[in-house]
Formats: sequence, C-alpha cells, structure tokens
Amino acid sequence: MRSNQSRFALLGLLSMGAMSGYDLKQLSSWSVGHFWRESYGQIYPVLKDMTQAGLIRRKTDKTTGRPERHVYSLTPAGRKELNQWLARPVVDEVPRSELLLKLFFGGLAPVSVSQDHIAEHRKRNTQALAEYAEIRKRLDRECGNDPRKPFWLMTLSYGESMANAAMQWCDQTLSELG
Repeated sequence: MRSNQSRFALLGLLSMGAMSGYDLKQLSSWSVGHFWRESYGQIYPVLKDMTQAGLIRRKTDKTTGRPERHVYSLTPAGRKELNQWLARPVVDEVPRSELLLKLFFGGLAPVSVSQDHIAEHRKRNTQALAEYAEIRKRLDRECGNDPRKPFWLMTLSYGESMANAAMQWCDQTLSELG
C-alpha cells in the first residue's frame, strides 16, 4: 500500500514539471514533506516501476564533465492515473505516535521523563511553525499567481493549525504534570 501511495505522491509532484529523482526529493522535503515523506530509497524504485508501467517517461540529460541526469515527466497515462486517484475517497490511516504511547505508559517512569518528552515535542512544534512561516514566504515569492497556490496554502494552514494545537496541548499537559 505504501508504494502505491508513494506512486501518487510522485505523480503529483511530477504534475508540477519534469524533475530528476534528486529534484523530487528536494521539492518533497519543503512542500509535502511535512505530511508525506519520501526517501531516495522509496523514490527511485517507484520511478522505475512507473516508467515500466508507462505512467512517466525518462529522459537522460548528458552534460560534459558531469554524471548523466535522468529527468522524469508525466505521460498522459500518468496524468489519468493521478486524476483517478484524486477523485477516489480518502482512506484514513490510524496515526501512530511514539510520544502518546510513552505518555500513556508514563506512570511507569518518573514524571520528569514525560515532562522532558512533552517539552521536546513543544520545541519541535515551535520549530515547525518557523519552517511554515518560511514556506509561506517562499510560496509568496516563487509561486505568485499559480492557480495551485491556494491548495498549497491550505495544506500549509493545516500544518500551522496542528502545530499551534500541539503547542497548546503541550502547555496544558506540562501544567498537569506539575
């Protein structure tokens, strides 16, 4: 199932234009990477499978003195598959949180252990908000009037809302832990 989802993530990214595997990883890290992560170990096998399936095409760029660069682009079949996937109902997955699992069993350890975990979680969400602010600036600077920009901003707003809610929860939880 994960590789199928990776397929759709990569098809979606390639809908923005032709890219190498490296380019896909870089774009992914600052865009969808805050809610959908792809590693090089996932990207390249999926690109190979999608090329064989005719969903994308690979072009090799050769530059003197540099290694070959493989650039991938969507085919009409790939765009059709992406559009079909976009129309299907969302299948929610049960979230996994090591933090919540450790907090659930927190009564078995000193309270300071749980406090440290929560404080670290709050710090990560503070950092996430700073990253989101930079992404918002980047979108404004680089994406101008792109018709997809409102959708990108909606996902960014979701991340901001989740980080703010997490920080509020951290403050409340730290207060309860004493």
